[in-house]
Amino acid sequence: MRKVYLDNIRWFVILMVLVFHTVSTFCSNGSLMSYNYPGIPALDTIGYLLYPWFMPCMFVVAGISARYSLAKKTSSQFFKDRTLRLLLPFVSYLVLIGPFAANLSFEVNNLNEVFSALPPVALFFVRVVNGMGPSWFLLQLFVVSLVLVLVRQLDRRDRLSAWAGKCNLGLLLLLFIPVWGAAQVLYIAYTFRVGLYLLLFLLGYYLFSQDNIQRTLQKYSPLFLAGGIVLGIVQTYVSWGRPFQQVVNHWLVMLYTWVMILAVLGAAGRWFNKSNTFTAYMTKRSYGLYYFHYVPMTYIAYWLTTGLALPSIWNYVLVLVLSLIASIVLYEIFSRIPVVNVLFGLKKVKG
Repeated sequence: MRKVYLDNIRWFVILMVLVFHTVSTFCSNGSLMSYNYPGIPALDTIGYLLYPWFMPCMFVVAGISARYSLAKKTSSQFFKDRTLRLLLPFVSYLVLIGPFAANLSFEVNNLNEVFSALPPVALFFVRVVNGMGPSWFLLQLFVVSLVLVLVRQLDRRDRLSAWAGKCNLGLLLLLFIPVWGAAQVLYIAYTFRVGLYLLLFLLGYYLFSQDNIQRTLQKYSPLFLAGGIVLGIVQTYVSWGRPFQQVVNHWLVMLYTWVMILAVLGAAGRWFNKSNTFTAYMTKRSYGLYYFHYVPMTYIAYWLTTGLALPSIWNYVLVLVLSLIASIVLYEIFSRIPVVNVLFGLKKVKG
């Protein structure tokens, strides 16, 4: 039976990514986007509550999905699929989409002057990285997928799954300790959390894909949600005023992250393992929303704030709504264009 709740987690988290990027565009704590503009400081609260857990949760979900995918595919088929759906779209984003974000970022942040001493080759790579936007997720997911293929080769009898299946509620909570430790390993450029995302992906594959673990999460999901709310309030208070990316590895923030992952998985499995017209629509387009939203959002924020003098709250609302619409439109267009849809990793849409 298809785990519909995993699809629902994906599109919900991606919507939260758009919300977070909107908030961080207008944040008051020094977190940097390609374009920043003064906003409403109180709304930074949304960023503190969202940023710690939404991408870690995505890696867990990706690990669970990898288990179901590899039940039907060989390792070589899995590798080919990941190359076409992750690595190729990552490269395409860097070449075809990223330069638009980098150009605006360099202009409004005077980065040409900041990096004027760099040789041309080095400056080129700085621009490439600056324009990477949300595509980093595709690269890191591709890398952890390769690691999974290697681990499966070393564990041909799948003993890791057998051990993971014996995990109880107490051990689930204690896993916070290695997760917190992994967060300290290879945190690169405030973007790549190599140790953390690898561990969470493997936990998704070996632990959270198991039915008995899912039942445990669903049973205790109200407690996890209550704990997440309390921890979210406390860690927001402790982190207040510091950039989102600088506080994510603090033990309290990581505890909040872990409890929220358990809460989201459990609550979605318990109450949202169902589909309707809206969820089916969002499931089909969630990848496109993630892939295409960032550049339109950046330019929309720039045009609104430099061309109009709206109340701050309207900047938030219009940037979020218009970038959501723009990303859907771009998905609908590019998914219908042969070759382009393959380059961007989009599912083909007829007519």
